[in-house]
Amino acid sequence: MNPTLGLLLPLALAQPPAPPVVPANCSTCPPAATVSPSSPLPCGPGPGFVVPPHLLSLVKSPQGVCPPAGPAAPLLAVRPVLANGYTLAVDGTERGYDTGAVFGFRPGYVYRLKFVSAAQPDEAIGGTLEVRGSIVPRPNMRYMEFPAVVGVTKEDVKTALAGGLVTKVIYLEDPAKALPIEQKANDPLEVTTLDEREAFDLAREGGRVVAVLRLGGRVPTRQQLAEASIDGTVLLPGESALGRPTAPPVLECASVPLYDPILGPKVGHEECFPNGGDRYPFAGIGPTGLLGNLNVTEAALEYTRGGKREAVPSNVVCLCAPRFVARRAESVAAVVSAASSAQELRQVIQRNVFAQRVHTEEVVGRERTLGLVGRSRPGAAQQYVILQSLTGTQGLRGLASTRATTEVAVVVQLDEISLSNRLALTKTIDPPGPYQPGDEITITLRYANNTRQEIRDLVVSDSLSARLAYVEGSAMADRRSTVTTADNEAGAKVVRFDIPGPIPPNGTGVAVFKVRVR
Repeated sequence: MNPTLGLLLPLALAQPPAPPVVPANCSTCPPAATVSPSSPLPCGPGPGFVVPPHLLSLVKSPQGVCPPAGPAAPLLAVRPVLANGYTLAVDGTERGYDTGAVFGFRPGYVYRLKFVSAAQPDEAIGGTLEVRGSIVPRPNMRYMEFPAVVGVTKEDVKTALAGGLVTKVIYLEDPAKALPIEQKANDPLEVTTLDEREAFDLAREGGRVVAVLRLGGRVPTRQQLAEASIDGTVLLPGESALGRPTAPPVLECASVPLYDPILGPKVGHEECFPNGGDRYPFAGIGPTGLLGNLNVTEAALEYTRGGKREAVPSNVVCLCAPRFVARRAESVAAVVSAASSAQELRQVIQRNVFAQRVHTEEVVGRERTLGLVGRSRPGAAQQYVILQSLTGTQGLRGLASTRATTEVAVVVQLDEISLSNRLALTKTIDPPGPYQPGDEITITLRYANNTRQEIRDLVVSDSLSARLAYVEGSAMADRRSTVTTADNEAGAKVVRFDIPGPIPPNGTGVAVFKVRVR
């Protein structure tokens, strides 16, 4: 028997068994209690998925700085924006709701819809809404206040009345792949695609699919609406609570996390995104003396100390601003002349840019260096550098000399950069969020010279996410500085403060600017 295996086997057998995996089938859930807009999902982070209580504290986003406040929301909030004169009916009463009404739909069900025009009742259109998921709330986030804005336009109505079918795949956008487009409260963010298959592909690539709206086909009667309605699945506008569903769901539910027996459940990160810090490829000063590899959402401070150019990243903060996007496709029953408006051309351009954008893979480093293992021939000497990432950057320089095959003498000397002798860049945001499209955020970058040397030629840079738009003229600093902006690869801005200095030992400073959530 392998001696190593013999040592590890008793340890493995001594470990407690992993919690069982509950199938992602909502019918296995315990009976759902009455749901209110502030209550959590009884079934855990997705219908049918029960997370053991001792693992809830371990559920974090891939970046580890935006953990959820609990399981997925029990309802998906939806706010329809309808063409002029149209109302929406979702139950057998045929009661019509106008634009702006907010509904709550249980994931896992297909809802039959009817759109009626008060001016022309004979031009009603039918539709269905498949709800496949919901948001995973973060602290202070009430899920009914973050609805998916779903549009039914005049073009949609025209296509449906002509016998065509309009499909809109609605997804919660991944902030790392966000479209650099402004969104208003009642302005659905929608991009036209070639066909339904492309709509689904781009939606899955861009985030987490939560619903599918289909317009066209047979217009349901009042009786058919009543037969398709399931009690306990739709929270109508004005209602404050929802009872148990009277029938099991029929769709697979999104928001069901992958379960790793060691790491625990892994939930989606589309609701929030880290801002600041440094990820691979890491930022640093290049051969030309300029800062390189400042990725989108990162912030860094570069400076000159002792004639040498250096850089340090900021800390990481969390911005939570869920945004829904719809990918639209249509199929027509007759020949329809192709439109060539400026708006449609802009949508095609946006789709191509979105599809071609390349995103780097994030690499999370270890929190501390535990040891150094290597080989060297007898009599050889090697210099080495150990970089340890804690709240800042610590460097240890040393010389390792080998006198024999099994004897190594190591002399380690602490470098100038240490935890008690370093520069720091601290990033804060106000208010803390969560945010709606159009909200303004104040970003504050504080720097401190904790070294024993004077520093000069400071540059504070912040590369904004595509979800954030710089507010022109909002930048300020407590020292003489020059503020410039430049475009980054996400379609947003890099805000740059040039501060000539000098900054004496223990000197501090602050740079402030505002952004608007797209």
